[in-house]
Amino acid sequence: MTRQIRTGAAAATLLASLLAPSAAQAAVPVGVAQAAVPGGVAQAAVQGGSAAVQGGAEPGAPGPYRVASQDYTLGDRVFQVPGFHVNPEDEALADLEVTGNVHYPTSAAGGPYPLVVLSHGYWATCADREAAEIKAAREAALSEEEIYDDPAWLAAIGRLWRWPCVPGVTPLPSYQGYDYLAERLASHGMVVVSVSANGVNAGELGEAADAARAGVINKHLALWSELTRTGRGPLAGKLRGAFKGLIDLTRVGTLGHSRGGRGVAWHAADVHANALPAGVRIKGVIALAAAGAGTSTQPGSPEAPLYRVTAAPLAVWLGSCDTDQGEDYLTLAQGHTRFPNYRWTVGGANHNFLNTQWSPGSGQVEAVDDGAGPEPGLCGDQVWDIPDGWDPEDPSSPQPTKHWENVVHKLTEDEEHRVLTGYATAFFLETLRGDRRYADVLDGVRQPYRSFTGITADKIKP
Repeated sequence: MTRQIRTGAAAATLLASLLAPSAAQAAVPVGVAQAAVPGGVAQAAVQGGSAAVQGGAEPGAPGPYRVASQDYTLGDRVFQVPGFHVNPEDEALADLEVTGNVHYPTSAAGGPYPLVVLSHGYWATCADREAAEIKAAREAALSEEEIYDDPAWLAAIGRLWRWPCVPGVTPLPSYQGYDYLAERLASHGMVVVSVSANGVNAGELGEAADAARAGVINKHLALWSELTRTGRGPLAGKLRGAFKGLIDLTRVGTLGHSRGGRGVAWHAADVHANALPAGVRIKGVIALAAAGAGTSTQPGSPEAPLYRVTAAPLAVWLGSCDTDQGEDYLTLAQGHTRFPNYRWTVGGANHNFLNTQWSPGSGQVEAVDDGAGPEPGLCGDQVWDIPDGWDPEDPSSPQPTKHWENVVHKLTEDEEHRVLTGYATAFFLETLRGDRRYADVLDGVRQPYRSFTGITADKIKP
């Protein structure tokens, strides 16, 4: 008799380091082949299907507005969030940066425009290639038991995850990893600001970090509020062009990826509404491949209100080659919200491809394809069969074996960007601009990307 442990792709590698691998791996035939299409976007050809969008317009197609973009920074050590430390055992508060970029329509004629704020997740903070090479070399040379006591490895980790970075090393710009999405949203008449949270990533974890991520968002919102109301303030000297009157802060959407998803849930929760800058109204929230909400989903948890979004529609993205922790936020909202919520379960989507800076195609430090599968181009759930009598300390005992289930075509970076762009555009057009032209996509009636992936889109009524 055996026990089974099922893992998603993101956890498969970790569990593989704990269990002896089997030589036998069963791959589920998928019958999907990649094909190139004009514009450099990779799609999948399915027998009897078409590479073109089927059944209507693609929500992620370019909009009618011309778009410009600018990066801005006020420095690496600009402000602090009360209660947030580099080390929870140290009383000193962490210094945080104010850095981001903005994509916006070049014409003010259609304004004022709604604002979308993008927040990245937990990733290395410094693009220190030398440190990354040392880290990789030590990991190749040492066992998992040895690595955590290795001074060279620990020093390399410290260089990759510090804030600010050591002199001569540039910050790793995770906030630029969603430029593809920001450009497209701006072309549909939105101002899109993506904020850097490297200072948060170099600090403590848990609820304090979620509060800090929300604090970073509110800091940027306050600065943009001053700029759009008065044309003055700290950003006025950092940005070219006139932004006065360009933004309508009563129509704000947020999107957070990974731990940034936890952050936007915290930010939009009812109990934190008083922390929003004056005049800001949150009208839509996307938890993108979000890290889970910890123990807050347990019955009677006192943490539940900290992450419960009920004052705006909430959408959750779940990749089939990733974990499904983002479901937590739908669970927390259920029975409390008065708005429809949405669940997008995307076949073949992994975690890192959503951010170009975390994806191998960028060539960036630490970029990696985190979607595991039985062979290249496939991903799925790894199932470990644990035999009775297995003793991890006894190699002569019956050893675990593994096989794969729910194996699908793994989306390419471009394919994953295309799907996210489509669903996020449809969501923010509806929640921020009142444009319901893609309601059939959000409601799950039409699947515009079925030629290369299967997506289950659920509209959850309050």
